[in-house]
Amino acid sequence: MPETARQQRYHVVDGRARIELVVRDVRQLFDSRDPAPFRERDLDEGAVEYLMGAVEELPRHLPVALVVVIDAPAEPALADAAIAEGIRGHFAHARTQIGRRLRQHVRRGRLALGVGLVVLVACLLLAEAAAAMSSGRLREVVREGLVIAGWVALWRPLEVLLYDWWPLVEERRQIDRLLEAPLSIRHAGA
Repeated sequence: MPETARQQRYHVVDGRARIELVVRDVRQLFDSRDPAPFRERDLDEGAVEYLMGAVEELPRHLPVALVVVIDAPAEPALADAAIAEGIRGHFAHARTQIGRRLRQHVRRGRLALGVGLVVLVACLLLAEAAAAMSSGRLREVVREGLVIAGWVALWRPLEVLLYDWWPLVEERRQIDRLLEAPLSIRHAGA
């Protein structure tokens, strides 16, 4: 998105890009199917997607501020602090989950690398043993096929360990930006 369009969408106030999330009612923020107490409920998927997308669009060096605008008047039974706590709680839990997924991903990658190395060594040993076959086209095909199969066995483990974890790190970075952002609740109907 060009810088001018981004500036129009997100106003910069006090050096922070202000992300506004406007909802009709406070209950629209949280997943109504979640049976947990209000402060521990998951945020609505649409709200999470909007906030994560907004943080992704903004330059990394620009701090953000979150403003939740609720069209309905404030509910006496539900303080703004409880709403803010619910939003922060959702992202804190999401960050914990990403950390767990990242650790599992690295663990699986290491295991796959170990298996891949064993397959590589086995294929290279079999390729050397194939050299003892009578000379001919079949010997070369078997030997080269085993060498290629051994190296291909390392393809996925290396992909997992070198590249596949970056999206998780980026998602965690975006969540960190949301957790560090000042959060304010405004009621348009007040």
